[in-house]
Amino acid sequence: MKTLTKSQIQFLEQHGIGMNQTFNAQGLTKSEYHDKMKVSEKIIAFNVTPCQKEGHTLRTRSGHCAQCNTAHLGFQKRNDNAGFVYIAGTKKGKLIKVGFTSGVEIRSESLNRTKYGEFSDWEILFAVSCTNAGQIENKIKSKLIGYSFSTNYQHDRKNQLTDELYRCSYSKAKENLKNILENGDFNSNIKIEKIGNNYEFQNLISR
Repeated sequence: MKTLTKSQIQFLEQHGIGMNQTFNAQGLTKSEYHDKMKVSEKIIAFNVTPCQKEGHTLRTRSGHCAQCNTAHLGFQKRNDNAGFVYIAGTKKGKLIKVGFTSGVEIRSESLNRTKYGEFSDWEILFAVSCTNAGQIENKIKSKLIGYSFSTNYQHDRKNQLTDELYRCSYSKAKENLKNILENGDFNSNIKIEKIGNNYEFQNLISR
């Protein structure tokens, strides 16, 4: 049985991944090691089929080469991170925002200070602390994709494009998020839940 090489260990250390977050996938198919890693909350599999490009043998839980494209590694780590998934609203823009943060207490101040989407009246309406917060964030965004809305705004003197805005009601976003939490194996705890009658915007399907 092969163990991690010195260069692989150095790679993992550079990206803040401990040995306890690795999984020996020798003799397992991608679907087999994916399921086992998900249960045990591992990030990196070794002793896997070498990638076609460089022959690397470190893969993320989803089967992507961790060394050829470290973006996959960052995505996996974000998916596994604990934090807060939140729903915010702007009455001026009549828009809902869904996002992930490690500090929900200061998130509304940050959104308003940076005028996210060119609005400065953001209010956090709903927030849930959870494990696998990045995964939950991706699920709720997928549910709301039909209502997605993009606009440009200035941040740090640079033109930025929003990717977390939705033309829908607060109740629509909250209902979808609660369904994800109730139907998944997530350890979650609602921290903020406001009535938000002033944020029941029209649900507009994107074109």
